[in-house]
Amino acid sequence: KAKDSPEIPEAGRASFASTDECKPIGEFLLVTSSSGGVALIRRSDKSCQFYTQAKNAHSACLLPDSRVAVASSFGGDELLVYRLAKPGGSPTKSIARAPLRGAHGVIWDNALNRLWALGSDELLLVELGDARMGSTLKIDKRIKLPTPGGHDLSRTRDASILFVTTGKHVYRFDTRDDRFSPDAVLADQPKVKSVSEHPRTGEIVYHQGTPQNWWSDRIRFVGERGHLKLPGRRLYKVRWDK
Repeated sequence: KAKDSPEIPEAGRASFASTDECKPIGEFLLVTSSSGGVALIRRSDKSCQFYTQAKNAHSACLLPDSRVAVASSFGGDELLVYRLAKPGGSPTKSIARAPLRGAHGVIWDNALNRLWALGSDELLLVELGDARMGSTLKIDKRIKLPTPGGHDLSRTRDASILFVTTGKHVYRFDTRDDRFSPDAVLADQPKVKSVSEHPRTGEIVYHQGTPQNWWSDRIRFVGERGHLKLPGRRLYKVRWDK
């Protein structure tokens, strides 16, 4: 909870009312909230290493040269970049931005030295300018999604393949030839809010909203493991912690 990290000012704690992403990154957790909060938290003592606010923040990722990208979804509709700095008295200000309708996911691609950013209708490949020059965002590619409602963007064990979920389908996207292929198991599952493949075992965990809601109380697995039910919980995304 935001109150467990004293570096997050009391006035900013309400911006973490609803967590919509929590990415494990070594000893840290990178958290975003649809209430507007973004934070990098050290697990050992819950110390906040970075804090800002972005409208309807739905995902974030670390970038080279101590930067962080944030997907600001509906109401913000943009991709934002910040310097990764210790929190001060007010939220950190962005150093670069680019329009992206319904921004929902961001992933850094080491092989391409580029950023992938998912919106509701397209997937962008973005080049970051030199951090010493203040950073810029240059759109290298705009790739139309095969179906609307881009939602989750996550890695597979194959560094060249990404999971992409939309309103009614789940795809694997090949970054080598920009090709979408229906996932062998989840292809026609609607309202899949997150997919996560374990980097060592390959086991896939995912979350799917109910027909009536974006949330559910179940963690679902592909394969023999049974689904987990957590009564009373309103789950949105699930990620393996490697």
